[in-house]
Amino acid sequence: MKNLEQNGFQFEFKGEKEKRDDMNRDLSKASIIALGLIFLTLLFAFKNFTATFLIISVIPFSILGAIIGHFVLDLNLTLPGLIGVFGLAGVVINDSIVMISFIHETKSENDLIEKASQRLRPIVLTSLTTLLGLSSLIFFVSGDGKILQPIAVSLGFGLLWGTIINLLYIPAIYSFKTKNI
Repeated sequence: MKNLEQNGFQFEFKGEKEKRDDMNRDLSKASIIALGLIFLTLLFAFKNFTATFLIISVIPFSILGAIIGHFVLDLNLTLPGLIGVFGLAGVVINDSIVMISFIHETKSENDLIEKASQRLRPIVLTSLTTLLGLSSLIFFVSGDGKILQPIAVSLGFGLLWGTIINLLYIPAIYSFKTKNI
């Protein structure tokens, strides 16, 4: 609780602010636990720190897409939007896993480019169908759908940016590994 004194009056903030602060603390703890569990799961699956860090590194870039989407549509990033960001992290990680698992054993740049281009179509199609499904909730919202719009905006715009990152960033960073072989 914060106390504020102004013009001889003392204000004590409770209620909604206290609940919001508790929620923010709980959300921060949940984020750290979720990232830790994702990291351990990926490390167990790939048995490789490089691939695990590369997959995890896509999450902040996709969050940038969600933030830009809220800015473009003039929406505040509220709790439903943050819930959408958590869902977005899962979707973007899945796309990253598809890319990494396919290019994981490449030995040359040409092989890397060929394998990455073979993943272009499946990743773009899955992202495009998700975006088309969310488009009505993002752009043509009415009535009670207004509550779900921030979730859809986080997922849609974050997925759009995350797909571009997955198709360009992961093969580009992974190419440094093939150069060092």
